[in-house]
Parts: sequence; C-alpha cells; structure tokens
Amino acid sequence: MQPTAVTLRVPATSANLGAGFDCLGLALDLQAALTVTFLPYEVPPTDDVGEKMVLTAARHTYARLGRPEPAGIRVRYAVSIPLGRGLGASAVARVAGVLAVNEFEGHPLTEGDCLDLASDLEGHGDNACPCLFGGMQVCVEASPGHYVRVPCAFPAGVAMAILVPDHSMATKEARKVLPDSYSRADAVHNTGRAALFVAAMAAGRMDVLDEATRDRLHQPQRAALFPPMFDIFAAAKGAGAYAAWLSGAGSSIAAICPADSARDAAAAMLQTLHSAGMTGRSLVTHIAPHGAQVSRIELVAG
Repeated sequence: MQPTAVTLRVPATSANLGAGFDCLGLALDLQAALTVTFLPYEVPPTDDVGEKMVLTAARHTYARLGRPEPAGIRVRYAVSIPLGRGLGASAVARVAGVLAVNEFEGHPLTEGDCLDLASDLEGHGDNACPCLFGGMQVCVEASPGHYVRVPCAFPAGVAMAILVPDHSMATKEARKVLPDSYSRADAVHNTGRAALFVAAMAAGRMDVLDEATRDRLHQPQRAALFPPMFDIFAAAKGAGAYAAWLSGAGSSIAAICPADSARDAAAAMLQTLHSAGMTGRSLVTHIAPHGAQVSRIELVAG
C-alpha cells in the first residue's frame, strides 16, 4: 500500500444546552484540524491523550468492519481543542478516527454507522452527533449501540460567547456528583424545558431561552465542582446574553447572544471568573452549520 493521509476538520461542540442532558448538542465554529496517516510500516506509540483517542477509535472501527489494520497509523493535530473543558474534544478525536478509517477504506460505513460508532465510544451522542453533522442536533440511543438523530432549526445571526477556564472538569468526575435517581417533578421539569429549548430555537423565541435552560438534573449538582458557575451565568445574561449553560460536563460555559452583545457577555463571564480567583479565557464564535469535513491525499514516494 502507498502511504495515505486523511485530513479532517472537525468542529468543537457544546452539549446538554441546559436541560437537554445527554441528548442535545450544537457544533461550534471552532475547528480542530487533524491528519491521520495510514502507513505500511509500524510507527512509535504516542503519549498524547487526544492522539490515543483517535487511534482507539480507528482500531474500534477496523474491529467493527472485520478488516485488518494497516501496519501503522499516525495522528497529528494542527489545532487542538482542550480536553476536560466541555467542548467535545473527545468526540472530535473519536469522530476523526472513525471518519479517517471510513475514508481510507472506501466508505464501507453509512452516516448512521459512523454516528453509532462514534456515539458508542462516547457513551452518548450529544457531542458526536453535531461533530459529524453540524448545526444543532437531538440525538438519542434508540437501542443498544444504535442512535437516531434529528437536526434542529436555529436562528441565523446569533453568536456564542464561550468561557474556557484554565481548570478542567473530567467527565468521569462530573458524573460522580449526579444522583442515581431523580424525582418525578425534576424529570417533568427537564423534559419540558428541553422541548421548550428546541421549539424556541426553531421559532426564534429567544425571550424564553433563559427559562428553557433552567436545568435540575446536572447543573446544580456540578456547581459543587465549579462554585462560580451560576454567577457566571448571571453575568452573561446581565451583559445581554439570552441564556447561558454549562457546556457538556464543564468547565467551559456557553452563552447564546445577540451578535452585538456577545463580546460584552464574553468579557463579563471572564471578569466574574477572575473575581472568583480563577483564570481562563473567553471568546466569541457562532453555531457551525456544517460538521466534519474530510479529504484524502495519496503520498507517492519519490
């Protein structure tokens, strides 16, 4: 075989969107650029956590296909999305691994197969789905290992203010603080607000997004790991954001804003983080309408 490089641009994501725990997510216009090279010879192992996740996903894909792996697979990031910040870095790596193998092997997998593989590796589809398809997505596990998704309408012209603290919140630790069961009242509360969020985005009813993001299932519990979280939400909304939420399992916070308020909201969140004695950065981006993009380069030895 000739060495072959598959290059991918994969968007960061924000999942949960307040009350849509493990089922709602959207793609952000923050792109990770990766190159996965398939080689006829072995390559040294990597110590990079993100690269290891890409390789694990690639090997999982080969196992699902029942095909032998190439002798060597090398992964390189041109831009990385930080791990443990709730911006879908693990989903980016897993989607990249699945799509790279699918491209190299001549597209034996359907879009649905790719979603199933990446979501299975993630444990749920709320990040993997918008990584793959872009925009805002509802994704649920319909049966073990099989996921269904529906893209959602969202208003043009909104901006996303993102706070990225320097401290991480590992998903495993963030899940440990969640209870094993919830009351009927809490379940009803979140079901209604997740539905309200989807309907409000489709209808452009930005005035109800704050109510639609009022979660009871994970954000109050995770505030114990990130005490200034609700103060940061309030700062974003005080600066003009429609709503704010803990992005994924954290530690990043996302705020959806009118375009002319996004910079103020990002600055207000960062100032509140600093006032709590923590450091980080903030930025302004948008909902990315497109998911992962893939291209292939055949490397010919001279």
